[in-house]
Amino acid sequence: MRLKYVLIGLVVLVVAVVVAGIAILKSQDFNQYKALIAEKVKEATGRDLTLAGDVDLVISWNPALAVNDVTFSNAPWGSRPELIKMKRLEAEVRLIPLLSGNVEVNRIVLKGADILLETNDKGQGNWVFTPATPSTTTTTTTTTSTTSSSAGPATLPVVHNIRIEDSQVLWTDGVTKQTKTIAIKSFTAEADSASSPIQIALDGSYNGNPITAKGMIGAVGALLANQAFPIDVTVEAGGAKIALKGAVAKPMTAEGVAVALAVEGKSLADLNAISGATLPPLGPYSVAGNLSNPSGVYKVEQLQLKMGTSSMTGDASVAMGGKKPNITANLAAAMIDLKDFGVKPAEGGGGSTTTTTSSGAANDGRVFPADPLPFDGLGAADANIHLTAQKFIKDPVTLENLALDMALQDSKLTIKNFQSGLGGGNFAISAVIDGAKTPAPVALKINAKQVEVGTLLQTLSISDVLTGGKADLDLDVAGAGNSVREIMAGLNGNTNFSMGEGHINNEFAKILLSDLFQLIATGGSGNSTNLNCFVSKFDIKKGLATSTGLVLDTNGASIVGSGDINLATEKLKLHIDPRAKQTNLANLAIPINIGGTMANPSVTPDAAALAQGIAGAAVGAASSGGDILGALAGVTGTGGSGGTSSTTTSASSGGGNPCVTALNGGSGASTTGTTAPAQPTSSGQKVLDDAGKTLQDTGNALKNLLP
Repeated sequence: MRLKYVLIGLVVLVVAVVVAGIAILKSQDFNQYKALIAEKVKEATGRDLTLAGDVDLVISWNPALAVNDVTFSNAPWGSRPELIKMKRLEAEVRLIPLLSGNVEVNRIVLKGADILLETNDKGQGNWVFTPATPSTTTTTTTTTSTTSSSAGPATLPVVHNIRIEDSQVLWTDGVTKQTKTIAIKSFTAEADSASSPIQIALDGSYNGNPITAKGMIGAVGALLANQAFPIDVTVEAGGAKIALKGAVAKPMTAEGVAVALAVEGKSLADLNAISGATLPPLGPYSVAGNLSNPSGVYKVEQLQLKMGTSSMTGDASVAMGGKKPNITANLAAAMIDLKDFGVKPAEGGGGSTTTTTSSGAANDGRVFPADPLPFDGLGAADANIHLTAQKFIKDPVTLENLALDMALQDSKLTIKNFQSGLGGGNFAISAVIDGAKTPAPVALKINAKQVEVGTLLQTLSISDVLTGGKADLDLDVAGAGNSVREIMAGLNGNTNFSMGEGHINNEFAKILLSDLFQLIATGGSGNSTNLNCFVSKFDIKKGLATSTGLVLDTNGASIVGSGDINLATEKLKLHIDPRAKQTNLANLAIPINIGGTMANPSVTPDAAALAQGIAGAAVGAASSGGDILGALAGVTGTGGSGGTSSTTTSASSGGGNPCVTALNGGSGASTTGTTAPAQPTSSGQKVLDDAGKTLQDTGNALKNLLP
């Protein structure tokens, strides 16, 4: 029976305590704390907190105080008077501590909050506070209770949990004038004390797109004191998962960042809505690294980037202290496949010679485009980039063991070094573009040694008219202009291309040589014809490219060319002299002229050369095993009588290769005069149209080598 009375006594005691607590709460006038709270907030921030509505008491096991119409003032330069406006503020008070006279807030709930975060035109944030000078007077607190009164300083309550519902945060950048909105369905922040880390959780949207976040951030006290502020947060937005872990030494000014960053997602395009940019549908992707900002330089060290099948590692930094960003990067890649970054393979094949400008409008039918090159973009930043890649793929070409050193300084781009293995040989480029000058000076050097010729032409975005053989290329040109057309019109320099045994595409041979195709195709089969060698050398002065060596040698004939190409007008003036190696092919050895333009070339027989009997002389030289180039010189009165030479005998005779003469500086070209080109036959019109596509590819290749 005693236990029964004990239990009854405990129940009575609990009820008495609750009743006493309720009585104490009802006896309090909580409006007395409004002035105190406003005063303390003013001391801490230098801003005004206004509690316009009465403080109401909601009785429950955890009584709650509520007030409507709360505002917190903005910075003096702000775009509106209030940094925060809210419809209702609720504070849930813990009952037991209250019985002993301590106000301990279990939870604060903000409903309908409108929070404005903004910067001025100097980048200063309105969340940077200037504490007011504390008052030296003593605040006296009184109550209207009929049973008690008190005097003396009061303390701010301890807050353990903050919850925000149905609110929004508006971000305005005073420098860029961009505005972003975060709508908050729910947000919670929980901590044991003002010096304890805060656990956060967010469910909302960013510019209308869902976003969630959870994790831990530093204490309120550390934030207000601008002291070390830890971060361990995971955010999911735009199909991406973003993880941040580290600390910010001075959170109010974003100084001393030391954070491990990791981002991954399925497609960059999913980020369009939250980034404000138009990103391509590339992925899956991931980025990880250690982010820091010593002395205003933002660094990402131990960078790991993956995009599709491509991956690279290294370090990168951006210095923001100067007039423009200064980028430095040292990167190494196992493989970079440009298709992972949206670069599509060059389209091959023939087709119409009509081209379009970058804006999509049809141009004037010229090969070299007149649309401006984006040299203005060279002034957006300075940079120093070092990149190595075991494999660098631009379908269908693969560069191996690539090394690139590039510098951009004061709008001047310098490719100091670009070397790689290519098609079994070596490939190198160097270039300088000075975008600070008008017209912009451009210099380009390309050197290729023993590269499979088809791969080399594909790398330069030129149709694969030659295949199989090993080729050497030396190109050293310079010009000035703000479009490819302007640069080509005043180009200076030289080109030297040579290859050994290989194949020439039969379609191209038909296009370029018309009826001569049957002559050179002897011994060939399928889609290609065997070549013994090919040499092409041009000197370029003020946009006029003059041949100094043009020789093509096959089993059926040796073909020697001469003439020039006007790069300013794109007009062709070339002469082709075929030399049959078999008597029964002599009637096919018809000299031809190539005229017209690069976009619309014309191929016609050279009537004047035929009248002088060059074809017959050539047959005699070939049948006797003599010197083809010497015979040509003898017929045209330029020297030699047809004697043999170790460096100029016909390939069919077992002597030296006739291409060597051109390599050693002799053009081997006929000085026979040319006649005006006749109109092509209707049957040859199709191949002439397709010839323009091949020459267009050459022009596009030159453009592709520029930024």
